[in-house]
This record gives sequence, C-alpha cells and structure tokens, in this order.
Amino acid sequence: MRPQPHERDGRQPQPQTGGRPHPHTTRHEDTATRQLLDSLYRQYAPMVTRTAARALRPEDRGLVDDIAQDVWLDTWQHLLRGNPLHSPAGFLTMRARRRAVDHYRLARVRREQSTDFTDALALHRVAQLIGAAA
Repeated sequence: MRPQPHERDGRQPQPQTGGRPHPHTTRHEDTATRQLLDSLYRQYAPMVTRTAARALRPEDRGLVDDIAQDVWLDTWQHLLRGNPLHSPAGFLTMRARRRAVDHYRLARVRREQSTDFTDALALHRVAQLIGAAA
C-alpha cells in the first residue's frame, strides 16, 4: 500500500477544485442566512443559555455551553435547508430542551460513583453489583 502524500512529507492534501469554488465556501444565498442567524444569536443567545441551564441537572451545568452551541448549529442547518422560522423563540427553546434531554437519553456520559472502601455498607453494595453482573 502506497503512503498518502501527507504521510510522506507531513503536509495535508489540498482539494483539487479545477477552477470551481470549493463547495464549503460561502455562497451568495448564504449571506442572508448568515445575517438572519447573526440577528437571532444577538437577540436569543441568553435565552438559549438559560433554557439549556434549566434543562440540565445541577451537576452538569458545565455542559450548558455545549448544548447551546449544538442548538445554534442545528438552527444554522435548519436555515440552510431553506426552512422558515415562524416563532424563533419557541423553536430555539424547544431545541435547547431537546438537546438536553438527548444528552441524558443517549447516555453518552457515564457517571462513576466513588466508593469509600472503608465503609462496610458501601463495600457490601459494590459486592452486590459485581455479583449481579457476573
């Protein structure tokens, strides 16, 4: 198997466009969408952050920014598909709540519980968990 160009000299391969614009560059029709998203962000960013914070458990408040970022990415993709926003506040609130719920539903974050092995009751519970799993 031949090594790829970036494996030989450390440089990343560049796309060959053949004179055409790269498909991920800004198109003219995206300008209006960008302006709409910018105005939505300026107006509703605090609301999205508050909604995400309320939907998360207190110990997960560090995830508020991640949830809010996902909401804005979803909104951007929604707008790029040409879908209208009839009620931006309702749409963004719903997205923030759903993202928080999805976080827990998908169980991407496994919680580890610390155990004090000097506590006989805690040690008994751990032994029961291990025995049940075996």
